[in-house]
Amino acid sequence: MKDYIVVNEKDNVATALHDFKKGQNLAGVLLQDDIQSGHKFALKDINKGEVVVKYAEVIARASCDIKAGTWVHIHNTIGTRARV
Repeated sequence: MKDYIVVNEKDNVATALHDFKKGQNLAGVLLQDDIQSGHKFALKDINKGEVVVKYAEVIARASCDIKAGTWVHIHNTIGTRARV
């Protein structure tokens, strides 16, 4: 059974399918935070202002530098949809 979902090679985040603890290795990265099932974590470093890509679609921009293995959620991203 798979532990995470990455749909496209363009994705820079993955979605956890189980709860994981900080320090575990998942998708080739060392988790920097606890990651709950259904939540995203960075597959690589994402610099402030860079896009967050999930399912080959831009879903947000990083509001700060996000290290690989870090939980990616509203505390470190800015939504890009419906923005003028």
